[in-house]
Amino acid sequence: MTKKLINTVLFGSISLAAAAQGIGNEEITITKEREVKLQKQNRVFEKIPVEEKTTSKREMVYTFFERKPVGIEEVEFKPNVVSPVDEAGKGKAKSTGYPNYLKIGGGNFGRFYAETFINSDQDQNLVFGLYGLHNAAKRGPIQGVNSGINLDQIKADGKYHTNNFELRGDVGYERRNYHFFGYDTTRYTDYTKEDIRQRLNLFNFGVAFENTNPKPVVDYTIKTKLNTLTDNFDAEEIDWGSQLNTTFPVIRDRLTAMLSAEAYVTQITDNYSSQIIKKRNLFRVEPSFNLDFNSFNAKLGFKAVNQYDQINDINVTKGFPTATLTYKTRGLFYFFAGYDGDVIRNTLRTMFDENAWLRPQVEILNTTKEQEYFIGSRGDIVNNLTYNFKASYGKFSNLYYFNVESDFDENANRLNKFRIDYDDNLTDFVNVSAEFNYQPVEFWRTNLTADYWYYETVDFEKPYHRPSFEGRIGNTFLVSDKIVSNIDFYYIGSTFAIDPFLIDDVKLPAITDLNAEFTYLFSEQFSAFVKLNNIIGKNYQRYLYYPQQGLNFLAGINISL
Repeated sequence: MTKKLINTVLFGSISLAAAAQGIGNEEITITKEREVKLQKQNRVFEKIPVEEKTTSKREMVYTFFERKPVGIEEVEFKPNVVSPVDEAGKGKAKSTGYPNYLKIGGGNFGRFYAETFINSDQDQNLVFGLYGLHNAAKRGPIQGVNSGINLDQIKADGKYHTNNFELRGDVGYERRNYHFFGYDTTRYTDYTKEDIRQRLNLFNFGVAFENTNPKPVVDYTIKTKLNTLTDNFDAEEIDWGSQLNTTFPVIRDRLTAMLSAEAYVTQITDNYSSQIIKKRNLFRVEPSFNLDFNSFNAKLGFKAVNQYDQINDINVTKGFPTATLTYKTRGLFYFFAGYDGDVIRNTLRTMFDENAWLRPQVEILNTTKEQEYFIGSRGDIVNNLTYNFKASYGKFSNLYYFNVESDFDENANRLNKFRIDYDDNLTDFVNVSAEFNYQPVEFWRTNLTADYWYYETVDFEKPYHRPSFEGRIGNTFLVSDKIVSNIDFYYIGSTFAIDPFLIDDVKLPAITDLNAEFTYLFSEQFSAFVKLNNIIGKNYQRYLYYPQQGLNFLAGINISL
């Protein structure tokens, strides 16, 4: 009975994750070396590990997440598949529990939440799922309905698996409806919701084909995905990207040749350019070799990247050598060092994911990681305690910052939105990141992540709206067979912004966000939950003039069918 209840928790008590400004995704994987990228508030992506059942030991079921402080939450569900292990150590994958799920709840700020998914049986070659989400808060932290927010999602995905290949597909639609509430409320304002409304409509369609032959002559994965975005100001972005990854064994277990290639074709139109289509394309190819000599491993490669930008009259190809050297000890500690460089794609969609309150016709440029030197280590310190550490130094070009730009109406009311500014000079950076994962007992698991960033700015006094430190502690407790709790603490260091009214730098206080969720299981198919977000209750500002909700709660029921 205990194990069945635990499986119900997986479907019925998914920890909700908040994305920056209510919209944003990121997944932790402790077993891989971390790649230094631009610090973003990405969409949240909950990782739901599953329980492996054996007759001798019960593994703890847990959920971990990256919480991005915001006044409204979003969840992305992934079908849960358990692979039971029989006495011989082998078993056929099959689904457990109840594949269909409904979650309904409500809370303060006029909030209503509904989430559902329908999944086929997971023990067949063809599996598919349908997901839906409605998450809305009628009121927000500034003048009630003028800062309300609404998020709707519907997604369908499927997978066909054979012994030799796997075909995956997904299609989805998402609508984000919110308002520019960053105005001076001490003055008389007669803004209506329509005056300050922003609405994003996002559509995606993707297909992936992967070789699953256990002993292939050539291993490969092919992916292609189409994303579209439209907003309330007649902007439109169509972004089509395809990736190819192949592996060629040259000397078995010693030398492997690899080839990665990517092609992105992007078109942007907006109301400010007479609906003229502008193209922004990027093509990347990276041949590399991997040498494996048991305790020593070396990966050597070269990236060739071409970017074409019709808007900014850019057509340039750059090369970046890459190298990663890894040493493995007998105790399975890994120490690595290397060199890297790349062009980091920025699109209108990725910018909205990071900062929702962008003004119309923002400038979009790619950011180039001209060089990066890094060292790091990962492994198991003691039983049930793993770590991952990486330190980097390098240089960015076209590093971007968000700064406030004010619009004034005929009554001199000031409505604040954000533009994107780029540093024309090279920006030196230092990044130190660490992650620890610990499970001392089966009823408690904790995860700690920390990131430190330093930017040597040139064109700007400060790295505006880029925090120097971010940290998170997540905990999951099995209080009893009927009660599960998740408690997490998120911290963002203080940031700087330019106040266009004072024409001076202002310092935004550090963000502390404490959250908790408690789920009580009445039966295998029915449970109730309570979530408390921003327990400390501060209306912190991740971006200037846009405070987030204070203490907010959500209570409801989970039904598994």
